Amino acid sequence: MSGHEIPTSLAAITPAMMTEALRANGFDDAEVTSIDIERIAVGEGFLGELARLSLSYGAGSGPATAIGKIPTTDSGLKPLGDMLDVYGREHRAYAEIIPQLKVRTPKAWLNLGDAESGTYCLVLEDVGHLTPGDQHAGGTLEQAEAAVAAAAGIHSRWWNRVEDLEWVPPIDSPLNMGFQDLFEASWPAVVDTYGDVLGPDVVAHLESFIPTVRELFTSYGPVSATLTHNDFRLDNMFFDGDELLLIDWQVVSRGDGMGDLCPFMSCNLDPALRREHEMDLFASYHRMMSEAGAGYIAFDDLITSYRFSLNFWLALWCNGAVTAGPTTQRGAELFDRAVSRSVDAYRQHEAWELIGTTDLDLPRH
Repeated sequence: MSGHEIPTSLAAITPAMMTEALRANGFDDAEVTSIDIERIAVGEGFLGELARLSLSYGAGSGPATAIGKIPTTDSGLKPLGDMLDVYGREHRAYAEIIPQLKVRTPKAWLNLGDAESGTYCLVLEDVGHLTPGDQHAGGTLEQAEAAVAAAAGIHSRWWNRVEDLEWVPPIDSPLNMGFQDLFEASWPAVVDTYGDVLGPDVVAHLESFIPTVRELFTSYGPVSATLTHNDFRLDNMFFDGDELLLIDWQVVSRGDGMGDLCPFMSCNLDPALRREHEMDLFASYHRMMSEAGAGYIAFDDLITSYRFSLNFWLALWCNGAVTAGPTTQRGAELFDRAVSRSVDAYRQHEAWELIGTTDLDLPRH
């Protein structure tokens, strides 16, 4: 956009800026005269700040509301977001990746960013009128089927086509190597808080797994074959009938697809529903991938990758639960349910049997 500085606060998103942005998106006669700002998702998005923008028009017409998103202004958290490049990743995802996806996402009315200064601003289509997913409550079978189809759409589109996306980190990126240190540092608090939920056997298994995390990422490096959303959970999904709309692309990465499927299956579904339908959902995903010439050739190898990945995702949820800091009651309960649901999947699939596995370059398309 011409002549506008990148907003560093939600209040800095001006009527003139929105007028120009909307006209560039087909609202030729729109003239925004004022913006009312209502903060939303306070205490839920730790690395960003969100607001619903109510737009008033002096001429023409356009969307009544939009969602503004900027990096957190918390001086303690902003460096973490910069280190992980979450703002730059989402900025480039909307510019370079999302236009090529068949998966539905909110339209970006405004997408500004400057890597040198670390300033970014997104103004997105407001999809609040759609049915939101609810990770806390757990998904329905129909929602799970829509999520699996969306994941297959993303993964098959980019399978073996991610070489040009050098800015999207692979599994063995240096960004991921620090997880082992994080897990080791938080482990005493995990045992104190969730020892009874995990049980002594799972505690022992995770204690043997955590020292292998860097080795895990190294061994998975060759399998960074496709694009993964990597925050693929119900709280980032809206449903319009049978169609899924996916938001929040801050941690887009490369992988084999398990960065999406493993956490979705293991901690977004009630354990009873997951146990009954999980293999059918994976079979549907495998069929869609195979029809597109993508993914693991053998269904059993897909399940092996899932079982292996359960070790990491259980450790990650445990770490997040004890290090997240102050949150809402729903946020705290969400972590509790993520851990307990993941433990159920971990036990069912005896994921500990694959700890220490280094040959993960399984046959794939």
